[in-house]
Amino acid sequence: MAQLDFIAHLDTTELAPGAFVVSVHGSLDARMASELRDVLIPLAAADESVILLDLLDAHGVDDDSLAVVARAAHLAARRGQNLAIVTRSRSLVDRVTRCGLGDVVTLRSTVEEVLRDGC
Repeated sequence: MAQLDFIAHLDTTELAPGAFVVSVHGSLDARMASELRDVLIPLAAADESVILLDLLDAHGVDDDSLAVVARAAHLAARRGQNLAIVTRSRSLVDRVTRCGLGDVVTLRSTVEEVLRDGC
């Protein structure tokens, strides 16, 4: 019996000029941390960009990936923006809060909430 190892993938969509949704599908572990970094960090550092990180289809968020999210959140915060994270995972919300990101990220359970609230 063969076991398939599903590696996550990222999709990036520009909703409007400077407003991006980065969606993660699959396991967001050390294997994906560098790809996440390569996409998320330049967007977070760009002037006047707004980023929504959609983790609804992600699982297995490890410390390496969370460190990338933290770095992106702090870069956005320096520009006066909050990184919006969409997740329904209670454990991920708890981890984000415990590691001190509560002040620099906005947590929502749907993309629609983020868009409605203007986060």
